[in-house]
Amino acid sequence: MIFKGVSKTFLLINEDQYNTIGAFWDEMALLYGLENLQGLGYGWNGNTMEYAIGLKNGEIAGANVNITLPDSDWMTAKGKTENLKELYDKIYKDGALTYEIETFYENGDCVVKYYRNCEKR
Repeated sequence: MIFKGVSKTFLLINEDQYNTIGAFWDEMALLYGLENLQGLGYGWNGNTMEYAIGLKNGEIAGANVNITLPDSDWMTAKGKTENLKELYDKIYKDGALTYEIETFYENGDCVVKYYRNCEKR
């Protein structure tokens, strides 16, 4: 699977990424509609992470990344956007992620698909 989107780097200090990535989502949702988008978190590096937003179907204008993602072994968590931090607290109890794909809905629901690059023994 290939994710094509507009990517930016975000700081992870004091969990401010919830606000800054949220503002990125707001900006893109005005252009494309919230439910047409998906966000990809990747490239965690110390106090920063990469985050891209792309269309669920088609290619977003200004796309600056094409990321090849695994086709299988994804996990899924569902919840409410207003409780996103708590949802991630549960997800991260089992360790760091390699990728996360977020989708948000007008009714306040959200879905997080996540992938951990664990070596199989």
